[in-house]
Amino acid sequence: MDIKGLNSNNLRPDSPSTSVKGREPTDRASSQPQGAGNAPVAGDDSVALTSAAKAMNAAGSNTAAPFDAARVAELREAIANGNYPIDNEQLADRMIDLERMLR
Repeated sequence: MDIKGLNSNNLRPDSPSTSVKGREPTDRASSQPQGAGNAPVAGDDSVALTSAAKAMNAAGSNTAAPFDAARVAELREAIANGNYPIDNEQLADRMIDLERMLR
């Protein structure tokens, strides 16, 4: 079987073809950028933050969290003297709650 005659357009396989159907090179250059769903997208980039994101951003801008220095000193002294009470059940419950949050 001679397959040379099957190329009905007399085109060489390694040469560009103008008779191939589809997108022309000028179509790509003249089209607007396409977003999700092939809807036109504006040329400039923009971001809209939700109110929760704005609140997190504002909370993160604080450099130092407020604390009670007298209470910290009191707790340090109690721990150093061995007088700091530990509620084992409360500690276990909080560890379980933390484990549930991490899942």
